[in-house]
Amino acid sequence: MRSTAIGLFLLLLTSLVAATELPPRRVVSVNLCSDQLLLLLAGPRQVASVSHLATEPASSFVAEQAARYPLNHARAEEIIRLKPDLILVTPHTNSRLRTTLEQLGYPLHRLSLGNRVEDIIGDIRQLAARLGQVSRGESLIARMQRRLQSDLPDVAKPPPTAIFYQPRGYTSGSDTLQDEALRLAGWNNLAVQQGVKGYAPVPLEEILRWRPDTLFTSAYTKTGDSLAERQLRHPALNRLLANNPMVKIPYKYWICPGPMLAEAVELLREAREED
Repeated sequence: MRSTAIGLFLLLLTSLVAATELPPRRVVSVNLCSDQLLLLLAGPRQVASVSHLATEPASSFVAEQAARYPLNHARAEEIIRLKPDLILVTPHTNSRLRTTLEQLGYPLHRLSLGNRVEDIIGDIRQLAARLGQVSRGESLIARMQRRLQSDLPDVAKPPPTAIFYQPRGYTSGSDTLQDEALRLAGWNNLAVQQGVKGYAPVPLEEILRWRPDTLFTSAYTKTGDSLAERQLRHPALNRLLANNPMVKIPYKYWICPGPMLAEAVELLREAREED
């Protein structure tokens, strides 16, 4: 209750600040994660450019929409030519580019890109206020929360175990978007139970010893035949998965934190029902 009141107060405060400023009319995003939130929140005429990564359907949730706008490659000279009145950056934005833009006097808005639902909500609210699109932001948050609250798993039953096992043997431990989604979908993330923090490689022998009920993965390529993905077809792993095949969740759900997390949670809940 207290956290809800604090959230509403912060929303009111940011809305009052935004109301004293004219909304930006030429917004440029230089990162896929900011591209997606910009296209979900901004008015069509507010978007001056998004990064070229936004048009890749395998990783972008807004690929079709992004194709309507000029693209950039996060280079200072092309950004300057766009004459932006706001530039969206993230923790992954090249520090030299960010410093150059700041020195030239361009206003920047930085997203936090945290891995929890509350972080996603915070980014949506702050960017919506900066864009003068508060009601659109609240609508987006409400839709995400409704989906997260529907079909909640039965907490009376012990949660089944699962891990994400990605190309090159990486798994998702604590403080990751995948762990947040697994938790919300009613799974017990064995990687966290085994002390894994963040994204980390785990030897196949460890996965075989943990024996999770279900393995989830995300292909990096359309064919799933890249060198990094061949480990996912190891004979020992195939034996473990003989009665319960690996479940593939599209990569675009995990590359950025955003409202698409709700769709990922729905897919994970469907997999639990089938388990």
